[in-house]
Amino acid sequence: MIAQDVRWLQVENSTKCNAWCPACARNNDGYGLSPNLTIEDLDLVKFEQVLQSFPNLQTVQFCGTYGDFAAAANATQHLKLSQQYADYIQIHTHGGIRNTAWWSDLAHQLKSHKHNVWFALDGLKGVHEIYRQGTDFNKTIDNAQAFIAAGGHATWQFIPWAHNEHQLMDCMRLSQQLGFKQFRMVKNVRDKFEGRHWQTGNTIEFAPWSKNQKFSKYQVIGIKTHVEKSNCMHLSLPSVYLNANGTLSSCCEFNTADSHSTFNQLPDIQHEHATNPRLKCLLSCGSVATSQDGCSE
Repeated sequence: MIAQDVRWLQVENSTKCNAWCPACARNNDGYGLSPNLTIEDLDLVKFEQVLQSFPNLQTVQFCGTYGDFAAAANATQHLKLSQQYADYIQIHTHGGIRNTAWWSDLAHQLKSHKHNVWFALDGLKGVHEIYRQGTDFNKTIDNAQAFIAAGGHATWQFIPWAHNEHQLMDCMRLSQQLGFKQFRMVKNVRDKFEGRHWQTGNTIEFAPWSKNQKFSKYQVIGIKTHVEKSNCMHLSLPSVYLNANGTLSSCCEFNTADSHSTFNQLPDIQHEHATNPRLKCLLSCGSVATSQDGCSE
């Protein structure tokens, strides 16, 4: 893949966030920041240089691995730059940052552009906050309503767990009442895992949705040995990932010290997966080998 092929740019515009989600890479299972985390916002000059390097870019997706789009001090400037170079803007956020006036202004800025803002809402008041630690359901709803009322296109994003599955239909109904255009369930790839309470450090057990085995194609039996297009956005789309420090990599899982600021230095992700699959990639997006995948001994 060459720079002219890239159509989709995933952007980490900040490593700042006020949430303490236990599975997030920015913290220690929900309790305390990772010692390797650098707190920063994406530099506007670097961002524009990257945007200019992809002449056929169609989509800019603000989807953070370490931070939230709205947490960046220069988030609106990031958006304005993106609108100059891409036809479609997608934003993923927990929506609990900023106030209703800011979200209303964001909708007005996006009105002339094809867009979709995904608000992460994993249950109703008191349940949503079990995983989205440090956030407030009511504040997110208020911000989402302000965005929708100002003409914004919003999606309710819901990760099903054992602790929130009883509220799934209620969340669907509420999303329709509030004017969300879509309700999207995000696959939970974990069988179960332990997190920590963001204030006390106490262990919290997260169990999967009871129907998760049928719902998620990622739920498999055996050792994950490879990554394929059906499970990897960056293999199925001509896309790359931009870190908040201004470096490019093949995807967020390849966001390492060997990432670079110029596209022509990027590793070939397909070759990397075939010859040196990263453990994190296999755990997050991997598949189990079958007899068609080669030697099955």
